[in-house]
Amino acid sequence: MKILVVGASGFVGRYAVRRLVDTLGHNVLGTFLSRPPETIDNSWRRVDLTNDAEVECAFRAFQPDVVLHLAAMADVGACERERETATVVNVAATATISRLCRQFGSRLVFVSTEYVFDGVRGFYREGDSPNPITHYGRTKWDAEREIERLAADWSVVRTSIVYGWPATGRRNFVPWLLDRLQKGQRYSAATDVLRTPVYVEHLVDGISSLIETHHPGVHHVAGRDWVGMYDFAVAVADGFGLDRSLVIPEADSAASAVGPGQQAPDRLGLDSSNTMQTLGLSHPGLEEGLAAMRAARVSN
Repeated sequence: MKILVVGASGFVGRYAVRRLVDTLGHNVLGTFLSRPPETIDNSWRRVDLTNDAEVECAFRAFQPDVVLHLAAMADVGACERERETATVVNVAATATISRLCRQFGSRLVFVSTEYVFDGVRGFYREGDSPNPITHYGRTKWDAEREIERLAADWSVVRTSIVYGWPATGRRNFVPWLLDRLQKGQRYSAATDVLRTPVYVEHLVDGISSLIETHHPGVHHVAGRDWVGMYDFAVAVADGFGLDRSLVIPEADSAASAVGPGQQAPDRLGLDSSNTMQTLGLSHPGLEEGLAAMRAARVSN
């Protein structure tokens, strides 16, 4: 199968490409913009997603059977500060990719976010109504609607906090926290900011399964455990044999403001049980994810 991975040099993209090529044997073309891969060969192409002609050239040259769209402006604060840029990257570029998927007969798998919800209730199911309150969340929800409007054959994969070993020089929450705790530095973690953290390889399990099978529509792929950030941080400390007393509980009901009278979502997280059953996958929780991350460090 010929798979175009848009945003392949990012954190999730690196793991997805490795799985699709090394384990599953697919023919993959990965795109990048500002984060070139360590080795650039014919399996990589620099593409500016805001340039429709460049995107179309990639489609025309590769003729993909499936497009995995991972690229996004995903920093919530940056999206608030640079709203026009975020809209162009997250919405307009996705609309272009959706049109091209229809034109070239490609199936689209798009990775979205829990931020399409408002964070009032949390642990959202696929059929719950989105109501984003951050600009990032609004752009991803708008992108989902553009996909439904423009793409002929598509799957949306919403996820939560993704963790694992990043490329050298990059960070995500767990490696960042490990570095702090190893240095004996404290970390104040909110008890009432809820998420469903997922180990990157477990997310890729769901993504690759959707690529290899045909399950159109909206899917949730996140960890089994719905936990506060304090509990998440304590689990990280315990999982790596570090001092859990360095993690300080802190109530954070008034999460960071994103606009006049607005607060950032604090009770998010996704109920992925329906998607896991549909795909026939196990549903690992935080303990299994951290154990797999530890094992990956040893094996590397």
